[in-house]
Amino acid sequence: MRYNSEGYYLKAQHLQDLYETSDVGIYSKTVKSIPMEKTNDNERGSCLEDCISGLPDALLISILSLLTMKEAGRTSLLSKRWRYMWTYITALNFDALHIIYGLKLGDKRLDVERPLYLSWVNQVLKSYNGPSLDEFRVQFDLDETCRFDINNWVNFAMEKRVKRLDLDVSNIEHHTRKEEDYIYHITNHPRGFTSCNSLTNLQLKYVNVTGQVLEYFLTNCPFLEQLTVHKSDGLVNLKVSELSLKLTHLAITDCYNVESIEISAMNLVSFKYYGPKISLPFKNVPPPVEMFVGGEYCDNLICNFLEFSSYLSLESLTLHLAYYDENSIEDVKFPVFNKLKQLELIISAGDNESLTVLVPLIEACPFLNKFVLQLQWFKTAVRRKLESVEICPLQYLKVVEFVGWVGRPIDIELATYLMKSAVMLEKITFDPRKPYLIGTPWEFMETKGKRAARKRAEKLRKKLPPGAAFVIL
Repeated sequence: MRYNSEGYYLKAQHLQDLYETSDVGIYSKTVKSIPMEKTNDNERGSCLEDCISGLPDALLISILSLLTMKEAGRTSLLSKRWRYMWTYITALNFDALHIIYGLKLGDKRLDVERPLYLSWVNQVLKSYNGPSLDEFRVQFDLDETCRFDINNWVNFAMEKRVKRLDLDVSNIEHHTRKEEDYIYHITNHPRGFTSCNSLTNLQLKYVNVTGQVLEYFLTNCPFLEQLTVHKSDGLVNLKVSELSLKLTHLAITDCYNVESIEISAMNLVSFKYYGPKISLPFKNVPPPVEMFVGGEYCDNLICNFLEFSSYLSLESLTLHLAYYDENSIEDVKFPVFNKLKQLELIISAGDNESLTVLVPLIEACPFLNKFVLQLQWFKTAVRRKLESVEICPLQYLKVVEFVGWVGRPIDIELATYLMKSAVMLEKITFDPRKPYLIGTPWEFMETKGKRAARKRAEKLRKKLPPGAAFVIL
């Protein structure tokens, strides 16, 4: 799929044209007073009775809010009835990461795209007439010249009592910025967030934020349900108190200066952590139902599970190993997870390694219902033959998924074991997509490797137990 700046420029230019031709002095706090002219009977007849345009304004705005910004803006050209409708949509999603995917490191076109992106966002906000926002999302590679604009965008969103705020100013290199390189900081009193009673979801990515500020949000946002912080060097210590009554989902990832996270939130359902080994107590509360752990913390956890007895009450667990070493795992004694229903492993490993050393972990989950493996496979100089694994019946396992399937000994061994052991297997899926490409324009790109992986998966069909579905993507 080919990306360039032409479509993006047209979007910005189109909004500029709309702004220049609109009456921006008209502002309405209610949907009922939208300055739009209804089509007369003749116009309806000529349009073969346009039933959609006859719907109430509130319903049309709800429909437009489900479209992309580009699609919603285009509807202004349909008729006078639709001219200003897009300015009342409740979701402003300025996600332009597809442009970043089309650029290479050091590409000078980024210096052209940034001003266009700023112009696009600013023109939409100038034309916007809605009284409130359900969602406000910024996703683009921005630099220090954009700080003033970002402040204005945050103030705008808060004034509109936004519910879901997503600030992602990740750079094209996708590396952690030095503290002085962060282009947006929330390290002292959170300017622009003084009134955040409406927030239910806050996501900060490549935004330098401190634990003190996050605790401010958790205390002063009584309806905050989801909090995500990704790549922030300013975060060192964080206490999630019992006052965070509504908080159900918390994610702290790639914050490599963090030292401790103390959690006392009673209603936390899902917790995700990827980063260094830290102190992570659940104070006076049980761990959440779902947990995702990765990085050095996961490497330590998987070799010392017996020291983390509180984790035995989990129902869903995802382990993302930063460094896979079968020798260090081979002699690990896993405790019994009597409540675990779903287990997902995210592993980067090569041809010379074996994943069957993790079979004891799978067998330590007697009531496991679903198993998922995400494999980032790489070639090695040493290639080995298939090895057999002693079978132990898995009475409750029904769903198995392989993402990043390559059809080499490393994943064939595990797939064979699971198909023979899962006596109640209902479905097994082989997905050859590379996990790190999922969500990018290259996700579904066809390759020789994918075709070979599918052929190798097909050879396993004969080992499928009766009645189970066999899916190859």
